[in-house]
Amino acid sequence: MKILFLAPHLSTGGMPAFLLKRIELLQKYTDAKVYVVEYQNYSDEYVVHKNKINELTRIITLGENKMMLMDVIQDLHIDVVHIDEMIEGFDGYNTVPEELMKALYTPDRTWRIVETCHNVWFNPDQNKRFHPDAYAFCTPYHMQTFANMQSPKYVLEFPIEDLRDGYMWDEAMLDLGFDFDKHHVVNVGLWTPGKNQKEAVEIARRMPDVQFHFVGNQAVNFQEYWEPIMADLPANCKVWGERDDAWKFILASDVFMFNSTWECNPLVLREAISYGCKILARNLPQYCGMFDEYITPIDENNLKAQLIEALNKSIQYEIPVGQSEQFARLHDEMYRAVCKAAPYKHPITITYHNVGQPFLEIKGSSESIFNVRFYDESGELHYENNITCNSWIRLNRSYYSNWYVRIKENDEVVYKNSLDYTGKRVYIAFDSKSLGDSIAWIPYCLEFKQKHNCHVIVSTFRNNLFQDVYPELEFVEPGTNVQNIFGMYTLGWFYDVNREPELPNTIPLQKTATNILGLEYKEVVPRIVFTPGKRPYKKYITIATNSTAGCKFWTREAWQELINHYTNEGYKIVNVSLEDNPFDNCIVPEDKSIENTMNLIHYSKFFIGLSSGLSWLAWALKKDVVMISNFTQKDHEFECIRVTNTSVCHGCWNDPQYKFDRGDWNWCPVHKGTDKQFECQTSITAQMVIDKIEEVILQ
Repeated sequence: MKILFLAPHLSTGGMPAFLLKRIELLQKYTDAKVYVVEYQNYSDEYVVHKNKINELTRIITLGENKMMLMDVIQDLHIDVVHIDEMIEGFDGYNTVPEELMKALYTPDRTWRIVETCHNVWFNPDQNKRFHPDAYAFCTPYHMQTFANMQSPKYVLEFPIEDLRDGYMWDEAMLDLGFDFDKHHVVNVGLWTPGKNQKEAVEIARRMPDVQFHFVGNQAVNFQEYWEPIMADLPANCKVWGERDDAWKFILASDVFMFNSTWECNPLVLREAISYGCKILARNLPQYCGMFDEYITPIDENNLKAQLIEALNKSIQYEIPVGQSEQFARLHDEMYRAVCKAAPYKHPITITYHNVGQPFLEIKGSSESIFNVRFYDESGELHYENNITCNSWIRLNRSYYSNWYVRIKENDEVVYKNSLDYTGKRVYIAFDSKSLGDSIAWIPYCLEFKQKHNCHVIVSTFRNNLFQDVYPELEFVEPGTNVQNIFGMYTLGWFYDVNREPELPNTIPLQKTATNILGLEYKEVVPRIVFTPGKRPYKKYITIATNSTAGCKFWTREAWQELINHYTNEGYKIVNVSLEDNPFDNCIVPEDKSIENTMNLIHYSKFFIGLSSGLSWLAWALKKDVVMISNFTQKDHEFECIRVTNTSVCHGCWNDPQYKFDRGDWNWCPVHKGTDKQFECQTSITAQMVIDKIEEVILQ
């Protein structure tokens, strides 16, 4: 039997490592003749696995003429083409042309096709168009995500075996020049945000007596990630780059720490188990329990303590035996089974995703009528239609709903799907540039990720405030074309029942995000990027006197009275509003950068402001916030020290009768043009604010 492996590339990584093991064990335990085609040569630099594969079999690297693959298959009389990735998802720089895919999957082919998915982002319900004769999954997780695919499915996990073979840790220590008087921690993997080496470096910074070793290449396409880390690398961290003896580092180290947040079936974990290593790693949902007995799950809030404990405890698991031969035999049985069957033919292709709105498309040559139904989370039938092949449906609703989709062909259910984002990529885009909106909504992106166990990509107009303190999220700039997503939601103020289920002005600002993302509403204080600088003044208060609408403003006279009062109490008063608004006895900083503004707020005794972005910023910095806001209801912003006067007209902002007019600075829906205009705010006196501060903060 002749097997041809088609690899997207053979640059060092998980997929080429898996392929190398397939070839080694097939040649050892079966009579299969193996060939390899590399679809694209990415690099002549990172070739550890490629060089080893080249020692075992012939590698053919395709040039610009990708159709040459068909000549290779026919000239070598190949029985099985095993594609080590989804043919539709090689990647954006390495796409397979339509002409080649059609030729490869032609119904009258004499070869059979097996496919393996090596990632958790590919969504077959959305992207699968060409169907193999069998799937050879590397993890049971794909049995769930590919449930609607009709081809036969096998799970062939990378084998775990005792690889020590008499070579002991002390020999590895000597070979690598490790200090016997130190503890050693190793991390192996390509430097990427998903591999999350930054977390390991920060832990190393807190444990200067432990040596940390990083094995893995720093590819230029991820330079934006690793370059800042390298610029501030602690002395106890050593980066070794790509090595062909990574196993020695695993064997020599006291603990293998795998900080990755985005994985499918990491082979390096299996290698660490095979060398009997103590392992700290996140037990991600896509592992489906494969590593439960071998790893200590990382608690990011307690990682240092976990690492200290791991350094001082013994191994508590046994290394399995016999998996390598079983791995080869199962491959052989699968290949023989698909060769006996006729080429798999699928009459229709169903594409489904939730990017913007629920979208479903049926393609194919069938003459059938398909009954399509969408049920919402309450079980209510939300949409039903009968369509033919090569038709599509897009629903209007764009906020999160837990959709259940069912398709019948001739009264037989041929497709069903309950919305499940586990392991998938979801894009959350902020529609608002407002500082307050951005701060209010960002924590719910993480809440969404945690609820659905998915990979969340976020675009805000304030990424610099969040990116470094939300390592669990991937940030992109607004307008970025994000690839391979299964869902997308846009956060904003929408007076549209299809974009948000409630009028946005009638609910707390943070509930806007939970409504759109389908989360239970609870107030969540966001994280924010801030490193304290030098204290600017000894005893002072920060204020912010400006906002974005006339209805939000307080009176100039009241501000001045308040400033004078606390000046007489020995405080300096610093006005951190971006706009120039000078008062007597009040400091206006020259440096109005967001970094300096945060530093000023951080060291101040407390902050006094309006319903504005700077009040949200002070709250995020965990500062006592005194808010002068009578035009909103008490629960519209966040829990703070509010000063109100309910004896006058108030709360119009949250009244469902009224909608704020951004173009009208004098918007006052009840009393505009009268002597009561803005009485909600102007009726609040400086003494009311002083009394509230004395009662709550300075008592």
